Amino acid sequence: MSSDNNIVPKWQAPGVANEVFDHSTAASMAGISTRVLLKYWKIGLIRPIGDVERYGIYFDQEAIYMTRQAELMRQELSIDMRAASVIVKLRLEVEILQEELRFWRK
Repeated sequence: MSSDNNIVPKWQAPGVANEVFDHSTAASMAGISTRVLLKYWKIGLIRPIGDVERYGIYFDQEAIYMTRQAELMRQELSIDMRAASVIVKLRLEVEILQEELRFWRK
């Protein structure tokens, strides 16, 4: 937790600028194909940054982190993309709630 009581997500290291990457670069960084990355967008796990119609398809570090986690779930549990997406979202929510609980217990 940072000094201003905000929760720092795992994908955002302190002092690192929140960079955005085009969809090809983001897919490469996540270790997946561009097609798989766009499927994760279609099923709602990730969202592009900015106006897609105007600027193109760009993703941030959060999207890369989320897709990597989903792919790990798919491989470890032999499940489909939608199930992996649900698990990743639920795990993130649990982590956030645990961090809030630790904060309030102090």
